Amino acid sequence: MKAQQQGFTLMELMIAVGLVAILTAMAVPAYVGYGQRSARATVEGDLAAAAAAMERHKSQNFTYKGAATGTTFPANSPVDAAAGQQKYTLSIIFLNNAGNVAAATDTITGYEIQAVSTGLFDKSKTEALKINHLGRKCYKKLAVGVTTCVIGTDDANWP
Repeated sequence: MKAQQQGFTLMELMIAVGLVAILTAMAVPAYVGYGQRSARATVEGDLAAAAAAMERHKSQNFTYKGAATGTTFPANSPVDAAAGQQKYTLSIIFLNNAGNVAAATDTITGYEIQAVSTGLFDKSKTEALKINHLGRKCYKKLAVGVTTCVIGTDDANWP
């Protein structure tokens, strides 16, 4: 009677390693994509909350003037992320009567709140989202020389 063979052959081990590599190659991009979609959904909510905070500021002060990122609303998204782990940076752009960026001496009649991704997930996939005092929105994937989206020109829907 022949002794029973113990263990695996090299071919069996290589097949198992190959299968694990294929499954990993499919799972990692899906996981990273989930994280990006989750962060984008969070910043969309944070932008809506920031717009509400701006309207609260105006109702209390009768002007948007004096509102500031970091005091009127948080400067980063997600708000509860540890330092260096924020996915987006938020900023306010004040607008004058003509809808242009307001100078220091202009009367401020509107605003745009912008969120720009920090590139924490992937520096090649940065993006900008905006909302203004009228509730209009824009979205744009950023590239070399493109640093923001333009409301009324770029995609009006957040992805």
